[in-house]
Amino acid sequence: MACAMPTAFGRFLVVFCLLWSPSSAAVDWDLSESQFEMLKRGEVLVDADVRRDENRGDVRAAVSIAASRDVIYAAMSSCPAALAFVPHLKHCVVLEAAQDQSWQVIEHLVDLGWYLPGTRYVFRAEYDPGRSVRFEHLRGDLSDNRGLWELRPAPGWEATIVTYRVHIVPRFYVPQWLIRQSLKRELPALLEALRQHSETEDGSARSEITLRGNLAAKP
Repeated sequence: MACAMPTAFGRFLVVFCLLWSPSSAAVDWDLSESQFEMLKRGEVLVDADVRRDENRGDVRAAVSIAASRDVIYAAMSSCPAALAFVPHLKHCVVLEAAQDQSWQVIEHLVDLGWYLPGTRYVFRAEYDPGRSVRFEHLRGDLSDNRGLWELRPAPGWEATIVTYRVHIVPRFYVPQWLIRQSLKRELPALLEALRQHSETEDGSARSEITLRGNLAAKP
């Protein structure tokens, strides 16, 4: 599952001290027409601002993916899939799960090299299949880690808009240069990886469906 997705989704931790407007954490993200145009062109949106005086952060981001919501959701809610495409994710395991799979308790280990090696954390992910993944911190090397992945149809073109909001509080001081690096490189890389993985999986699924249809149509 991606959380750090993260998450994908409850999940990707690769950015963890980024900040946008403090009031925006509590409301839905209403994308503007110009932002939708940017997404349609393939850009990754990141709305963030670095705070100098607080060692915590909130961030939101969005990407357009030419794949069905079911395919993207499957990638976000699968540890094997997350390990295949989430940058720096070294370990993902489901510790507990509801019988109906409506929630899971998941452990992640992220390794960002010499400046942030071996960050381990456990979170609870709550699933609304094909629509959203909400995650909240339980324990580990973070003081707090909670947020939301949402999926919705793109307005006017064939794609899915994925939005991501997260609030992160590390247990240790994080230098501002690392915050800027995470903002500029890690979060877009995460969403690009989710896009590439999902679009590849969606194309493979459609090819298999077409092949089965052709075989069934043969006399």
